[in-house]
Amino acid sequence: MTKWNGENDFALFKKSVPITSQDIWPAFYHLHKEKIQVQKQNVAIEKLKRIINATFRLSNQKGFSLMSLRDLSQVTDMSMGSLYNYIGSKSQLAEMIHQFLPHVFDTCISEQIHATDSADGKLQKLIRGHVFISEALQPWFFFAFMETKHLSRAVKSLAKNNELRSEQLMESYISEGIKENIYCADSLFLSSMMIKSLLQNWYVKHIKYRANNISCEGYLDHIEEVINKHLKVVNDVKI
Repeated sequence: MTKWNGENDFALFKKSVPITSQDIWPAFYHLHKEKIQVQKQNVAIEKLKRIINATFRLSNQKGFSLMSLRDLSQVTDMSMGSLYNYIGSKSQLAEMIHQFLPHVFDTCISEQIHATDSADGKLQKLIRGHVFISEALQPWFFFAFMETKHLSRAVKSLAKNNELRSEQLMESYISEGIKENIYCADSLFLSSMMIKSLLQNWYVKHIKYRANNISCEGYLDHIEEVINKHLKVVNDVKI
């Protein structure tokens, strides 16, 4: 089977990396296994899936800060005691979600970027992989973006570190590209922040793009055109 190598092809990406529902929930369970008091893996995975999906629905309806564990108990049809077998508190629940996203990033993107790739190839894989992951896990990314301001200091710090990591990767690839005479940028920081805002817009405004029949591949075509005009150098002249 052909493996994804940075192509603008969401279907190929999904076939090549562990991003399907069958992959995500077992991975979430194994990452947090030590916090969970239920021994049967299959039972635990199904209950975690129910808890996380209900959390996303309640957060969209009333906001995570106003959601109580009793609300979660009612929506999931689980007793409070059963909930505590999986999550110790609301704060721990948010922390588990934020800890999972960099795990997915490493598995689905970092492992696909190789030292032998050009700077242009690395940045392209990072951008396309980010959009594809946020397409597959839109509720996760939307929650992480929208609810961070209401979370504990520890979870805010975790979310901030996750953002800084991706921004620093972008800066490093742009810097490599400048050395290779592929890119030209007056500010690594501003260039990486511009790209970051474009990536975030995909999952924050997802409903608008879907209503206008914009696919993730189509969105990538557009933002890559914007990025290339901003960064690319052709014959020693910036586009």
